[in-house]
Amino acid sequence: MNEDLMDEFLSRQLSQIRMAIADYRKETLGLNALINRIEAVGNIIGGEFWEERLFPLVLDMERINSEIIDKKRMMNSVEREQINVTLNLLEAIFDNLSERRGQF
Repeated sequence: MNEDLMDEFLSRQLSQIRMAIADYRKETLGLNALINRIEAVGNIIGGEFWEERLFPLVLDMERINSEIIDKKRMMNSVEREQINVTLNLLEAIFDNLSERRGQF
């Protein structure tokens, strides 16, 4: 795949993640659904970018989500802040790519 097509492909996939994050922040999407959507896009993206840059952040969110589900409780303020920090990091990665490539 040439570089322009790859950039367009990645742009579309990251756009899907951005929309999921926006829906989560508007509280129209729960944490579990957010993580599922991000992981689904990650399976499509694959490769080094996903494995090294995005997946570790998603794994942090998955750990929090699993604990909440396992203990059948609501997210506490510390966990909510950790999720927000992680989402901000994801968006910073996307913004950095956007600035370097002029898209996303």
